[in-house]
Amino acid sequence: RRAMADARHANGAQMRRRDETAVLDYLPRMTPRTYSAMMAWVMCIYLLLFAVPPATPPEAMHRYREYMTAAAHDPVAAQIEAEVAQLIRQRQEHEVLFYSWREPYKSRVAAVQAQIDERMPELEQVNAERERLRLKARKTVGLWSEIGAADVRRLFWQSWQEGKDFAKRMTFYDILFATTSRREETVVAVMLRWLLQFLMNLSVGLLTAVVWFAFRAISLVFSYQPPVLSGVAFAAVSVIGAAGAVLLFLALCYSAAVGGVYLVARQAAHARLEAQQRQQYLRAQQAQGGRAHYD
Repeated sequence: RRAMADARHANGAQMRRRDETAVLDYLPRMTPRTYSAMMAWVMCIYLLLFAVPPATPPEAMHRYREYMTAAAHDPVAAQIEAEVAQLIRQRQEHEVLFYSWREPYKSRVAAVQAQIDERMPELEQVNAERERLRLKARKTVGLWSEIGAADVRRLFWQSWQEGKDFAKRMTFYDILFATTSRREETVVAVMLRWLLQFLMNLSVGLLTAVVWFAFRAISLVFSYQPPVLSGVAFAAVSVIGAAGAVLLFLALCYSAAVGGVYLVARQAAHARLEAQQRQQYLRAQQAQGGRAHYD
């Protein structure tokens, strides 16, 4: 028994050394360039998500609120929007099945559509005026302000949520249309398989969300009408910070998943090793007992 315990301890120590060597081989070698890249990466994440922006002067904040209130509560624009929405509802009521070949629905839809086309230039004009007021409000406070930081962070978390929703939908469809699992698969194997599938869907969703965030962030940044270099710097920090946050989150998720798979595989390997050693020990005991009986 003591020999068996010593052999088990030696095998365990050998497996631990081999595992540590394998893990170290996958870690990046820390060079000055690597340190600089990591520091820039962490700094961009901090600036995007946690940094406190410069305080906005009260006068600029007051003008910003005035412009945004005027854009949101324009009575003329609200009236035109309500009238156009009412006309669209009327058109939808007349759009029955095959209305293009049925009278009087075809004539009614055409008449309502003509009224909508007549009011659309007015609606576009008031919407353009609203957008002009919003742009003026953003230019008043500036890009490097509380409002600018809040807008970019709101856009990032919106894109983040869209990526997670995509992963949930794709995983649901994968489970819904999946074939039955093989009989030899255990419950743990099935759960790990679906966990890895969810991580793959999450990776696709979040990386796609980063791409969409980049386009939206660039459009949002230059809606503040900043100087070119300032806008490029802000957009670069936002996009790099978003990509870094997503990659860090995915790295943590995959590390946790790989760690769980590694623990399960290691326990299974230890169980097989102990079973083999136990069988060898029993065979040795049986062989010794047989020789003693023969003598």
